Amino acid sequence: MRIKMIAFGAVLVTALCIGIWFFVSPSLNRQADLEQQTDLLDGILAVMPAYVAIDTPIESPAQEVEPVVSEDYENPAEQADDEPNELHEEAPLDSAPLFEPLDPADFPGGITPIGILTIDSIDLCLPVMEGTDEAELKIAPGRVTQTTQVGEIGNAVIAGHRNYTFGSMFNRVGEVEIGDIIGFQAMNGQKMVFEVFEVLVITPDNPITFIQPQTESIVTLYTCTPIREATHRLVIRARKIEGGF
Repeated sequence: MRIKMIAFGAVLVTALCIGIWFFVSPSLNRQADLEQQTDLLDGILAVMPAYVAIDTPIESPAQEVEPVVSEDYENPAEQADDEPNELHEEAPLDSAPLFEPLDPADFPGGITPIGILTIDSIDLCLPVMEGTDEAELKIAPGRVTQTTQVGEIGNAVIAGHRNYTFGSMFNRVGEVEIGDIIGFQAMNGQKMVFEVFEVLVITPDNPITFIQPQTESIVTLYTCTPIREATHRLVIRARKIEGGF
């Protein structure tokens, strides 16, 4: 009887320990991701020069291209028909980096940063990396590499996780409204300002997120919605304007 009681106690303790581990583990992982995000932001600030004024806009050479949405984009599942839109007749342009390549070994997880994203209306300040690798997206939002560079003529799409924790990653982007300001500082110190002109909730297969204009510079924030369900995508589109922050 005593042996049975000891065995039962051991099983109970083991089950309790496993339960505690499953409860605590996500929090520990989130804390580790947050620490890496902080390290990344600190690393960017350490190497980013002060504001560098650029007198003339950075533009890509004009090209005659067909209006397409590449099937190579990482995020949309499939292309879908949509209502005509002023951006739908535009097409992607080739783009060059706004900064000298950095050694990924200088940053956590080998991430290559491209700048810092800010939205004062929701107290957001995040590092932005190059690419949308799933492991790296746990640390910071990333630019979809098939889209243009931030600040150039075209559409720079920045994808990020919504996260459940209030204020974490793109958790609060659902509060962004038309007219809000999005700031971006590139690794060369250039500061850019974008004004939100459209907020959309779309299905994952809607290609509007990735349409490239040929006459203006826009930035698009792309994340899942609703929180915890992620059946749709929340899209915030902002147009580059004059000014600084």
